Amino acid sequence: MRRVLFIGDGKHDIGEPEWPSNEAFPARGVVPLLAERIAAIDRSGSVAMHWAHPKLARFSPNRRTRGYVAKLHAAKIQIERGRLALDGIVCVVDQDNKAERRELPGVAHGLASERCLIACGVAVRSIEAWTLGARQALAEVLGTTVQELRRACRSPEELYEGSGKQEHHPKALLDALANRFGHRGDSLELREQVAAQADIAELVMNCPEGFAPFVAALRTAFGPVTT
Repeated sequence: MRRVLFIGDGKHDIGEPEWPSNEAFPARGVVPLLAERIAAIDRSGSVAMHWAHPKLARFSPNRRTRGYVAKLHAAKIQIERGRLALDGIVCVVDQDNKAERRELPGVAHGLASERCLIACGVAVRSIEAWTLGARQALAEVLGTTVQELRRACRSPEELYEGSGKQEHHPKALLDALANRFGHRGDSLELREQVAAQADIAELVMNCPEGFAPFVAALRTAFGPVTT
């Protein structure tokens, strides 16, 4: 089982520190819970950092390397030089209607080494798709039916926070569903419950553009779950 550094944008993706700190924090959230069910990853022994973490944010190996790629370089150096006693990196970004982000998994694959395995995913168009797309698990957690959820959200990967239609905003939709059926708001704990129960095959089918390639990248880099 591999211990990894999870990198993501927010608490729903990878959790958050309990108090302000410049150190990596225990991995929580949607991505670590799904990853440990997909590949040979030890979530309990792994840690997390946000993309904006100081140890990643100011790194640039050359003028041509910027943004997420530069931050991946920084994370890789932390692991290869033993500053983080880990086996690799699992990172996720929201596409946010930015086509160039689709290229990041290929770049990440090229950066990987024997000392630092890397798998990268792009959530199309946001990480909420990986909760809304797990319809059976979400229905069970909220106490409703898959049919009700399908009527409310036909295609999770088409939802976008920048849409002109409020009903197409994934965060607002997930919160509305949680309040309507579960009598609770959206939260990290709710999303973790769904991730822990999600049918991986169903999620692959409902999120073919983003989640399906992420599953393949995880298993290629770290191997499948062994029983």
